[in-house]
Amino acid sequence: MKDYIEDELRERHITILANFDVKGAFDAAWWPNILKTLKEFQCPKNLYNLAKSYFSERTETLSTNSIHVEKDVSKGCPQGSCCGPGFWNIQYSIIHYLILNLENEPKQ
Repeated sequence: MKDYIEDELRERHITILANFDVKGAFDAAWWPNILKTLKEFQCPKNLYNLAKSYFSERTETLSTNSIHVEKDVSKGCPQGSCCGPGFWNIQYSIIHYLILNLENEPKQ
């Protein structure tokens, strides 16, 4: 991004940067959408099945000295998981697609 902005400024083009933060992004990762997107991208079947398995029968647990609570979960990625950022990017791949298409449009 830095290189892109520097090039645009060097060419004296108007350059705008928009940044956003999705609150609770990893907690809100919706598994059906991720799996649907993997299918649309023709993800190899073994990797698709691995993701599907990763999302099945998941629980979250809260344990203290006197309390143990377990709850089934149907969305989200565990904090600190190595898969979380990738799944989030897959879920919001439409944003990446739109950005790439905007960058490739002819400049006026």
